[in-house]
Amino acid sequence: MRKAHLFNLLRPVYRMGPLSRADLAAMTKVAPSHVSVSIRGALERGFLVERGFVPSNGGRPRVLLEANPGFAKLVGIDIGRFHTRIVATDFVGNVLDYKWFPTEPLKGKDHLLQAVHDEVKSSMTRFPGIAAIGISHSGVVDPRAGKVLFWPMVKGWQDTPIRQIFQDVHGLPVFIAGDGVRAMAITEQRFGHGRGLRNFVLVSVGMGIGSAIFVDGHLYVGRDGLAGELGHTTVDENGEICSCGNQGCLELYSSGPAIVGRVRYELERGVTSSLSDEAGENPPPLSLEAIVAAARSRDRLSERVLSEAGTHLGTALASMVNLLNPEKVILAGMVPQVAGEILLGPLLYNLRQRALPQVVKGLDVVVSQFGEEAAAVGTTLVAGEGILKARCRELEAA
Repeated sequence: MRKAHLFNLLRPVYRMGPLSRADLAAMTKVAPSHVSVSIRGALERGFLVERGFVPSNGGRPRVLLEANPGFAKLVGIDIGRFHTRIVATDFVGNVLDYKWFPTEPLKGKDHLLQAVHDEVKSSMTRFPGIAAIGISHSGVVDPRAGKVLFWPMVKGWQDTPIRQIFQDVHGLPVFIAGDGVRAMAITEQRFGHGRGLRNFVLVSVGMGIGSAIFVDGHLYVGRDGLAGELGHTTVDENGEICSCGNQGCLELYSSGPAIVGRVRYELERGVTSSLSDEAGENPPPLSLEAIVAAARSRDRLSERVLSEAGTHLGTALASMVNLLNPEKVILAGMVPQVAGEILLGPLLYNLRQRALPQVVKGLDVVVSQFGEEAAAVGTTLVAGEGILKARCRELEAA
């Protein structure tokens, strides 16, 4: 087997392991003898470890291969509109440390970048052996160029060379995962509901709404990297004007701020609710958690607003599953995780009413079990794969 094939041989182990040598030979269509030679070298250099056996039917047990967690440590950064999250992980994404802080975009790009740099330096001091940095950003990102093209409604980020900035400050390779939703989907594919699937959709419903699409095992990003903007699809042609300039976008009805804003508006109009004390001249902050709790206590206003949010989500998802025919839809973010069945009931009902019966038959719709660190973890998986590829290239050049 030529050295040029080494990364293609090791990548399935990193993404899918544990796998046996026979599994790799079958998946990559490489001769078993060549696989054995290459794997021996990868084990000697610490890329992989042997761990466990495939159950035997009487023959020689096959040894399972996994990526070596101790091969390198990684830092992952997820810059969101409201919060920035940073993790340190081992080579396979196990979290060693997690921190978050308010993004505060109005304080400017330099203020935010300096706060992130300080946390990265702290991680490098506390966890020697960090080999790379992964980054996701909630703006519009060009991962190939390593740039934030712009950040909607946030000034100062046009054409920011974020990869080069972090490489210059920290002297480490930097890998851009795109936006946080895609990074989250990578974590789901590796560890969660997307494991073993080749076609699935992740929809994140929180402060905004976005989606990530896996087609035939690969993350689909579209021509300009903008695929997955589910929040800005129209669900009401005569609806309100969205920040994007369109009318009736899904985000205006089903995002966290939209749900809270709708309840607040109805309370101010005098609609009777157990949340009425939350209104007034100086109302306290009204939270999604409070609305969900009220709905569970049969508050009609809260039930209605959450039901409408779920219904609109179901409409948007019906179009998405008709187009993509995925194996599974994974719902992530605070809205589905906090609201649970109160949101899922009307969502699933409308999805099944509007999508083709053949498409929704057997379609799983599940809620992610990961916490807020999921996107940052996903960036470390992108960085880990990038480091693995670089090390394989170094061997090729030796």
